[in-house]
Amino acid sequence: MPKRKKPEEEEEQAEVEGEEEEAPKQPVEEEVDDEDGDNEENRRKRRRAVARRKGYRHLAHRAGYSALVPSANAARDVTANLISLPETVRMCRWKPRIPNAVTYGGNMTEYKARMKLATESLPPKPAAVVRASVEVFARRAMNEAVQRAFDAGKTRVSATIMASVLRPVGPALDFSYMAPMGLIRHAQTTIIGSEDKKGPALGALANDEMQMKAESSILPKQVEYDKQDTKKIMDKKAARKKAKEKKDAEVAAGGGSAPEKAAKARRSARAS
Repeated sequence: MPKRKKPEEEEEQAEVEGEEEEAPKQPVEEEVDDEDGDNEENRRKRRRAVARRKGYRHLAHRAGYSALVPSANAARDVTANLISLPETVRMCRWKPRIPNAVTYGGNMTEYKARMKLATESLPPKPAAVVRASVEVFARRAMNEAVQRAFDAGKTRVSATIMASVLRPVGPALDFSYMAPMGLIRHAQTTIIGSEDKKGPALGALANDEMQMKAESSILPKQVEYDKQDTKKIMDKKAARKKAKEKKDAEVAAGGGSAPEKAAKARRSARAS
């Protein structure tokens, strides 16, 4: 027979057990809270990624890319444009913003052509004609790049893959496409490293040094041409502003514009 405890000992043991049960476990609760916060952040990221993929699939399906309907030529089966008109206008009117940096490998002819196109007006209807060709060209290039990335076992299209796709059509293009030459020249002329291991951020070959000397003579011409082009733009804006002010003054002196006068005459004719 086990020895029975005294009533005082039983009460003390019950109190100790109750305190142990009611004692909060702060470290465990804090770890759970941190884990819940991490999980919530991960869930939020997953939801955003899923929503983004669904949005891309929806746009692709509207534009003619469908997993259910096969297409003989996905580049030309355009049911909806992926490129907007404002994007088309920005592409056509793009120009270098820094005239004192090398662009297009020192090709002054291309620089002038780019600057001229940047100042030309491009209304919506002509922009829609340009977009039709750009849409097909962009789709064909992207389809080929994605196929090459898939064949190589990669999940993303790199700049190298896209360059390999565009290389065959390079000779047929009016304008060149190349790496950002200003950034390359900056890396080739910037010295980095410690005192005993100083050197350029990017190495240069013998022909690169010769090309940089030739480009240095082109930069002043780019700056001068940019000043002339900027002056022409400012003169055009001033002329338009002056013409508008003159027209507004004539309208105010004549008692209204021609459409307003015609409407007023029609109202008076109906009243009579």
